Amino acid sequence: MTERVQVGAYGVLAVADREGPEPLPGQFYMLAAARGWGAGAGERPHLPRACSVQRVRPGGELEFLLEDVGPGTHRLLELGAGDQLWLTGPLGRGFSAPPDGRRAVLVGGGVGLAPLVILADALLAHGIVATTLLGFRDRSCACAAEQLAEFRLATDDGSVGHHGPVTDLLAAELGAGQPSVVYACGPPAMLDAVRGVCARAAVPAQLALESGMACGFGACFGCVVPTRSGYLRLCVDGPVLAADDLHGPLDPHPGPPPGPAGGGDRPPAPGTPDRAPAALPAERAMVAGTPSAPAPPAPGAGRGKVAFCGLELAHPVINGSGTYDVPAAVRTFGETVRYSPPFAAFVSKTITLTPRQGNPPPRLWETAAGLINSIGLPNKGLYGYLCHDLPELARLPVPLITNVMGSTAEEFCELIDALEQRPEVAALELNVSCPNVETGLDIGADAVSLGKLLARLRPRTSKPLIVKLTPNTADVASTAEAAEAEGADAVSLINTLRAAAVDPDTGRAWLGAGSGGLSGPAIRSVALGQVARVAQRVAIPIVGMGGVTCGRDALGLLDAGATLVAVGTESFRDPLAGARIAAELSALCGETRRRERDEEVPGPGQRAKSPAKRGENHRPV
Repeated sequence: MTERVQVGAYGVLAVADREGPEPLPGQFYMLAAARGWGAGAGERPHLPRACSVQRVRPGGELEFLLEDVGPGTHRLLELGAGDQLWLTGPLGRGFSAPPDGRRAVLVGGGVGLAPLVILADALLAHGIVATTLLGFRDRSCACAAEQLAEFRLATDDGSVGHHGPVTDLLAAELGAGQPSVVYACGPPAMLDAVRGVCARAAVPAQLALESGMACGFGACFGCVVPTRSGYLRLCVDGPVLAADDLHGPLDPHPGPPPGPAGGGDRPPAPGTPDRAPAALPAERAMVAGTPSAPAPPAPGAGRGKVAFCGLELAHPVINGSGTYDVPAAVRTFGETVRYSPPFAAFVSKTITLTPRQGNPPPRLWETAAGLINSIGLPNKGLYGYLCHDLPELARLPVPLITNVMGSTAEEFCELIDALEQRPEVAALELNVSCPNVETGLDIGADAVSLGKLLARLRPRTSKPLIVKLTPNTADVASTAEAAEAEGADAVSLINTLRAAAVDPDTGRAWLGAGSGGLSGPAIRSVALGQVARVAQRVAIPIVGMGGVTCGRDALGLLDAGATLVAVGTESFRDPLAGARIAAELSALCGETRRRERDEEVPGPGQRAKSPAKRGENHRPV
């Protein structure tokens, strides 16, 4: 970081990113401090924060406008010149220029000013002088408007400018009937009011929306908004969307959650099946830029080649189902992700027989050292997977494991029968443990029911069958034994722990579905305990997962009895966490082999845990 300046109630961070591409107006970055992030009292902040870029200074310096409203923005605003940040971006889809003959009207609220500053600069560079209307709480917040040359103000308390909402100014501005395009960013309530004003005036609007994000590149499916065609992920299909495409209120909870619009920092609140990006107007390109592709993983990373259920893997690190979206990552970071994926095998998100939209937002809540998700298994269904996703995933240079879930044994049978015929699928993982939907979940908690299911499925396929066990049961080792007895080739655990979150303002459930599943470092000890118990009771391979952030965490699961280790939530923080963890694991195993020549190796319970080290795929700036 090169500078931090206080502008009234807000802080402006200047960050040197001379290696990165230039962002489009409306795009955003995921930010985290290089030190003191994910550690300390309460283990928050854990996830990076999504912030819109406000301006690009000469020499490649980026400006971000933040308000201190939570642990993430508070930590970022503690930084000073010379401190380092981890930066991923630019991300998302930005604004497009107005068609000829239409003027641009910019409407901002609070830190929603940020993407309008860079937009105003880009429009001016093309000879377009925008009309800018800004709303703030009071005079101390309105000081931020001075970053623009021309503007009109509204404040909630009337201390400066119009006394009332900024949409009063917008309604008067559009009343003249001059052909216009509105560009807006601010709290959800303000954006809903902007939609109403624009609809009554028959004026198109492009809205930079706010939504809590865990990853920023389409992996978590958490940052969804309802549109006329279903849920869209703001990180890859937005954050800029056409107002006419939206359906229903933007946020079921009052007040702005964190998101790419600026420095909001409420616990991450609020995708959908993979789909083509929503088309945005493209009459005139203003600036160009695509995110830098992450560096490829180090060759030979990990403990060396691993034999697993008849497959030969380059190292023992894979992804957890539903925590990495290859098509979205390719769109964000480029083809490097496809040809050098960060995992030794790729596990698909869960596929169901029929398409699922997933749970209503909000879908995410950051906890101490973790994340509660309530995604709801959004996917295209079996037919959509075979026609659209499978051809894309088959291009990966690593084995493909397809994860499936049915609400009945008959649905599982139909899924297995269809995938048995596809040579692209190397193995099958049975999801009998996901705590985010109401159907098909008791099978994995009951050894008898699970055994009956496996007895029906095992004769139907020659492919390896991996059973993903639920941790939400009294005796996970018994269910593992039942799976092994009926022909499972491997088991994987642990899935997320059942959890819930309460809105601190209303006292009501925060998550749209009421509850979800807890993941991240918060469940690491539970994972170690359950993997160790299962390893004592079964002879088949185990895929261990739960809270893995670094090579030492992975080594702990391997020492507990796992054959492979799956990485989940950490990939939201670090897009190439799998490759980094495999490299760290390889180094640790090399140290262990050297030490074994001279002394007895301590048991797993004696291994000291070291803090996670951030990966090289982020740019330290």
